[in-house]
Amino acid sequence: MAPGGFLIPRPMPLIPSLIPRLTPPSPRALARLAATLALAAAGGTGFAYGGMPVGWLSGALVVTAVAALAGVPVGIPAPLRQVTFVVLGTSMGAALSPETLHGMETWPVTMLVLGLSVPVMMAAVVLYLERVAGWDRRSAFFAAAPGALSAVLVMAETSGADTRRVVFGQSLRLFVLVALLPAALGGLGHQPVGTLPDMPVVPDLASLAASLLVGVAGALVAERVRFPGGALVGAMLASGAVHGVGLLQGRLPDPFLIAGFVVLGANTGSRFAGTRLETLRRFLVDALAAFAIATTVSVLFALLGSWVAGEPLVKVLVAYVPGALEAMTIMAFVLGIDPAFVAAHHLARFVGLSLLIPLVVRLFFGAAVVPSVNADPDPGETRD
Repeated sequence: MAPGGFLIPRPMPLIPSLIPRLTPPSPRALARLAATLALAAAGGTGFAYGGMPVGWLSGALVVTAVAALAGVPVGIPAPLRQVTFVVLGTSMGAALSPETLHGMETWPVTMLVLGLSVPVMMAAVVLYLERVAGWDRRSAFFAAAPGALSAVLVMAETSGADTRRVVFGQSLRLFVLVALLPAALGGLGHQPVGTLPDMPVVPDLASLAASLLVGVAGALVAERVRFPGGALVGAMLASGAVHGVGLLQGRLPDPFLIAGFVVLGANTGSRFAGTRLETLRRFLVDALAAFAIATTVSVLFALLGSWVAGEPLVKVLVAYVPGALEAMTIMAFVLGIDPAFVAAHHLARFVGLSLLIPLVVRLFFGAAVVPSVNADPDPGETRD
């Protein structure tokens, strides 16, 4: 059973389904969802009309996180998350163009530098968490992984790590990035386009329907083959293909994007549901320090990658920061940064971590010596 009482059975074997068949949600689950969306919408509206960069997303995130920490039952069901990822991925694909394809020639260079940054970042964070904060090495290792949360949690739970620390550290890092990254990029000279992307909207209803159908088809295929970030990345790639060759033009209308940003912010903020104040006090300083160390390493390697490849620093930095694949790709889209570039780098890191972390754990940790401690925060089901 998914959070919120939504039953998610196994998809039919011959007909791939992005949104599995559902049983009717309980009144309690509906009330929880309505309260979550109301809080998120209020926060997004306040931030957006207050002129905050990425206001619909960051406002929903902050208000939902505060509510979750205060004990308010909040959460976004998996089917709604999937629909949101399809909508946002479809619109992000509209940002792809022949110029984007031409710029891919520099991607191997920046990906190589990104690959070099990951072990340095993890080693620095593990060193702090183990030697200074007093964490055990297993928990520090999994908390230091910059992304791939779903894979990291599975391995942490079977390796004797304290999953409370891992989930909290990963969730706090994502929260801080979404809430503060736009302002930080402004300090580097990047001027966000506003609360919504500054791109042409689809010209008519036929184009709107065609764009959505293409996005859904791409998401279905990606989910079927278990592609990382399937719904979002699949929809973006399919939409980008048809936009890149000129078959379709324009992103989805603003109401689609606003709803998507609000849901995404609510989903990220609700990761703090169930976090006790004692846990918050115990892990907050350690997690913030680890985030600062990881971000510093990201900035240093972004400077190197930007210089070697001749790419703008802001663009490379968003591709290197230790955030979630979906969230950072959407952040780039809203900020007017090439979302395909950012998605490709986060996807490469996701795949690399998913493949290499089990090997590292096997070589250096061996079998778990103690059972894992269950997480206080609800990690949700969103892929990282």
